[in-house]
Amino acid sequence: MPQHDVVVIGGGHNGLVAACYLAKAGLDVCVVEMMDHVGGGVITAELTVPGFKHDPAATMQATIQANPLIHRDELGLGSRYGLKYLFPDPQLAVVFPDERALVVHRDIDKTCESIAQFSPRDAETYRRFCEAAVPTLKAGGIPTFSPAPPFGQMVSSMDGSEEGREFLRVMLSSTMDMAEEWFESEQMRVALARFASEVMIGPWEKGTGGYMFGFPHFHRWGVAFAEGGSGALTGALAACLRDSGGTIRLSSPVTAVKVAGGEAGAVVLADGQEVSARRAIVSNLNVKQLFLEMLNGEDLPEGFQDRVRHLRPSSFSAFNQALALNEAPKYKAGGDVDRAAMVEVAPFVEDFIGAFEGFNHGIPSSRMPLVVVSTLADPTRAPAGKHTMYLYHYEPYRLQPGGAASWDNRKQEVADAVLEELRRHTTNMGPENILGRWMSSPLDFQRSNPAFVDGDIHHIAAFLNQFYSNRPLPGWGRYRTPVEKLYMTGGSTHPGAGVTGGGRATAQVIMEDMGIDFKEVVAG
Repeated sequence: MPQHDVVVIGGGHNGLVAACYLAKAGLDVCVVEMMDHVGGGVITAELTVPGFKHDPAATMQATIQANPLIHRDELGLGSRYGLKYLFPDPQLAVVFPDERALVVHRDIDKTCESIAQFSPRDAETYRRFCEAAVPTLKAGGIPTFSPAPPFGQMVSSMDGSEEGREFLRVMLSSTMDMAEEWFESEQMRVALARFASEVMIGPWEKGTGGYMFGFPHFHRWGVAFAEGGSGALTGALAACLRDSGGTIRLSSPVTAVKVAGGEAGAVVLADGQEVSARRAIVSNLNVKQLFLEMLNGEDLPEGFQDRVRHLRPSSFSAFNQALALNEAPKYKAGGDVDRAAMVEVAPFVEDFIGAFEGFNHGIPSSRMPLVVVSTLADPTRAPAGKHTMYLYHYEPYRLQPGGAASWDNRKQEVADAVLEELRRHTTNMGPENILGRWMSSPLDFQRSNPAFVDGDIHHIAAFLNQFYSNRPLPGWGRYRTPVEKLYMTGGSTHPGAGVTGGGRATAQVIMEDMGIDFKEVVAG
């Protein structure tokens, strides 16, 4: 039986991040991955035409820029392993039905000039909003790249100061509550709500108010793309792990975690082989996969599996298309919109509300596609002069009628409707510009990555009762589990899904339990 100090189940980016820090601490680490490649949702592949590099899932890597993993280069991913980020400007354009567009630049002044076309008052308010966002979030005392404090302690701490109580009010509100409180124009309200809905929850849900305050990160950290594709991050992590003495076992699906005397001691592979872990097992899987499929109920507290079973999925799922293009899209809005690496098409409020209401009832929508043309910043992803397009849309996982299974019959119809919506706002997206096309429905996302249970690319919803240290469950939000030596990382844990590098926080907790000084490891 192969033996290691630590076995990590799943080679997604968070599993690799945790593994790299633990290996840097001198531990013998083995990552066990079911696919024939690492990366999880952070990969790059030629999905359409040879020479065109597409990101089938995660593409933008903005949040991780604030992680010391990247901005302090703690693992040498940039200096030693060639990971390079590109920061396009303009960063984002939000195109409305009348073909006017809100353009977000790295520079706040330029962004305010764009806002002023809709409301001079909102342009001035936006400066105050950006200034207020940092202290507002800081007042919550919630670290993003370290373990979150216990939820009750966090709320009690907030209640001890005026600033904290204000953050608590924001946190308990909805995004639209906050957008309407701050801004008067329909365009700003919709733009902020569309941004906040990337957590895969409707912006009218209470408990989403804090997400809107991440918008000023466009100016502080910026939209970022890994040169060569999202997979450049996980490729650098894999190289780092191997150089630190770690092992990666591909095509090795895990079927069970062996527990003896209340401690996790080994993982069982699909071929029956066991891989032993002397000191820890780290799961980068969906919380439901781990506790409902890989552990026996008798190894868990009474009722624990029921609590896991009742965790709620996100309010909607994702539909993605990859297109190989002769030329980048040209928008009717023109100007800076044509140069923006990321463009959102956004309806006005009534239709905006209608789309999210439809998702709740299994009704697909095509009204608000997100378009990313990363080749505007990174020409290495396509042959000279050509471009890649990432055409993304929210959709329900369970359609009415027919449920999730009906996606196989309706995928083309929905994909065509989304593309047609984009064509309404562009002048050159006819068939002659499209060299190749690929698509993935919510059901396809689940098939391609079993961690996306119920097509949920975020593992479980980011509702307040499933977020911060409540993620995945109250009392179990600091990466430890009811089984000794078994830990969790990834989208089912704080800080949630997306490209965050959250495995760094998991490594901190594991090292703490092992008596290893994390700060010394990072400084070494």
